[in-house]
Amino acid sequence: MNFTKKNVLISIVIFIIALFVQSIKSGSIGWVEASNITFTLAGILLIIGLFGLIFASGSFDFFHYSMRKAFRKTKKGSEHEASLNPNALSASVGKSYRNVLTIGVILLIISILCLWDYIL
Repeated sequence: MNFTKKNVLISIVIFIIALFVQSIKSGSIGWVEASNITFTLAGILLIIGLFGLIFASGSFDFFHYSMRKAFRKTKKGSEHEASLNPNALSASVGKSYRNVLTIGVILLIISILCLWDYIL
């Protein structure tokens, strides 16, 4: 995870938009509702980021390589065997999941802080 200024700024903007939508929808801003909205947004972003992390770690590379090898439509030959890369799936994901994962973690922390302030 990389806690850069851009990720923190995006998280704060998402939180402000969530508060704005909540104030329009219910007419007031409450800690519990703010926590619920940010928790939902954080959950979605964390799921997407964790899927990216799992794919980038190489967990499904062998399965992806095996399926491509078993179901390819070209002739079987040595030149086509060399073109199949066993690490193609993890190489195609890249590192962009880190930003989504970081923003999700920041929103989860904001959600916990909102809930903590409501309890205290």
